[in-house]
Amino acid sequence: MKKILFLIVIIFSLPSSVLAGQFSLQTYKPEIRVGEDVVVNLFLNSEGENINAFEGVVVFDNDLLEIEEIRDGNSIVNFWIERPTEQKNQIIFSGLTPGGFNGAEGLMFRIIFKGKNEGEAMIDMLEGRILKNDGLGTEADLKTRNLKMKITSSKASQEMVSWPMRDYEKPESFVPQIGRSEMIFDNQWFVAFITQDKISGIDRYEIKESRSIILGIFKPWQEAESPHILKDQDLKSNIYIKAIDRAGNERIEKISATNKLKIYENFDFWFIIVMIAIISLIIKKCSKKYSPQKK
Repeated sequence: MKKILFLIVIIFSLPSSVLAGQFSLQTYKPEIRVGEDVVVNLFLNSEGENINAFEGVVVFDNDLLEIEEIRDGNSIVNFWIERPTEQKNQIIFSGLTPGGFNGAEGLMFRIIFKGKNEGEAMIDMLEGRILKNDGLGTEADLKTRNLKMKITSSKASQEMVSWPMRDYEKPESFVPQIGRSEMIFDNQWFVAFITQDKISGIDRYEIKESRSIILGIFKPWQEAESPHILKDQDLKSNIYIKAIDRAGNERIEKISATNKLKIYENFDFWFIIVMIAIISLIIKKCSKKYSPQKK
């Protein structure tokens, strides 16, 4: 479905096409040993154009290379329609950057490969597409720069790929939005959300809805994708969205209930009233017990 939405944008683009972009696969170390890790970066050069939509497939020789990890931290992509994921010997991705990107070396994502067997392995970019940020979705011509890796037979020492820094930072703050449309979810209320993590990348989102602040503390989180249909279609619940990066750091954002609860629906109100009554009763009993008795 996500792929179809991206293709619809392309279908309704203007037929004109101009030179405007290059995907390039780059590494600091084109020759590795069996068992050794290496980082391969996918960059976009917009060549002076403002580009706001991207998609493509990275294909590699899985007899010679295996993927250890894919990281999209610090990516120029703000919203992943299809987050880069491994599917056999391919990495499929598509995403958007509202406002567009115009630059010479915009990082899309990083791949950590491990040498598996001796040989020369090609890492190719296929089916790449980029769209101009011109309000019309005009498709731009795209060049690709592929990468050849050489894997030697001598085994590598157990040396880990070092990253510039460890990720101790929370994902960036964000503002979830409630909406509804006749075009999706049968006009039911939904919440949309998106954020970034510049170091390790976003791993997942979780959500919970609760009409009670007190009970909400104990309510379990549910993994979610944006947009997410709300369970409380009366919009009387507080909504909590948790963004979790790949290092485990979390950021929680809250949307307060749009519609107020009636007094008989408000669990927190009655809980406080009952607690006040119980405390008052305990104080009254204690004061009677310990008050001096008249002779």
